[in-house]
Amino acid sequence: MSVPDDLLYRNCRKRFLPGQGKSACADRRKLSPPQARGIIGDCVEGLLKKPRTKAISVNLPKSMFAAIVITLAAGAFAEPAFSQGFNAFNMQLLRGSGFEPGRTSATNLTGEWANAWNYGDNFAFVDVGSPFAGEAVTYAEWMPRLSLSSLAGREISAGVVRDVLLAGNVKSGEGFRAYLVGAGVNLDVPGFDFFRVNGFRRNDPNLPGATWHLNMAWNKAFVTGSLHWEFGGFLNWAGAEGGPGTSAYSRPNLLSQPQLMFDLGRIFGTPDRLYAGVEWQIWRNKFGVPGIDESVLQAALKLKL
Repeated sequence: MSVPDDLLYRNCRKRFLPGQGKSACADRRKLSPPQARGIIGDCVEGLLKKPRTKAISVNLPKSMFAAIVITLAAGAFAEPAFSQGFNAFNMQLLRGSGFEPGRTSATNLTGEWANAWNYGDNFAFVDVGSPFAGEAVTYAEWMPRLSLSSLAGREISAGVVRDVLLAGNVKSGEGFRAYLVGAGVNLDVPGFDFFRVNGFRRNDPNLPGATWHLNMAWNKAFVTGSLHWEFGGFLNWAGAEGGPGTSAYSRPNLLSQPQLMFDLGRIFGTPDRLYAGVEWQIWRNKFGVPGIDESVLQAALKLKL
């Protein structure tokens, strides 16, 4: 998951809102895509040059970090209510080139946690961009969900819908935070280990108004010959947010990161631990800027803990 670039741009946009100084960033909506790429690149480059130390403690808001730690602890000791209860942790290392702006190369380190407990499930991750370059940028999300079936004490399902859940999502990083609230469903899709769809009302405090946000996540394990594979990933679509015709405006954008990984550890006698493969990052209207599109294939390693 490569989100730190988005945070850098949002910082740039925040610095040049109307009334806070003039900059070409504020008028990017009038520019051609190549011009916009160059201007955004300059803004991002300036932000990257800021000195950073102890990336997680500096860039990740303490309240968000504390919430994730508390949730991890609570989830680790919670007794799963159903047979699908679990706690799963993994670390991922990704490397790719062709990221916008500037067609740059990037390395990302990601830690993920997912669990199911008595009354729902949780998903959280922390991304560290450029973790070995001395200028690390951190970003984190937490998505808790409450099962209506568990709360009601009876199964709430119909057709392919296995459960209906209340859902929340907090996105947080350097100079950026967004709050989402909505609902989700777990779908029974043949061949998939899970397939989840969530719909939210999203609010970025740095932008006026609110917007809609769609999230999908899936995973499918399969075997070809002697190789064991996993196909997983997510898709996020966010609507337009902010004031149309102003610098404080984000266009609709779509981000998806499907992964295809094979069980490398199985070859060495440790199945379902070490995976290798690729992640394809697809981003349309990156940063909410029209005409800035991204398609990057990344090499990926995943260690399940």
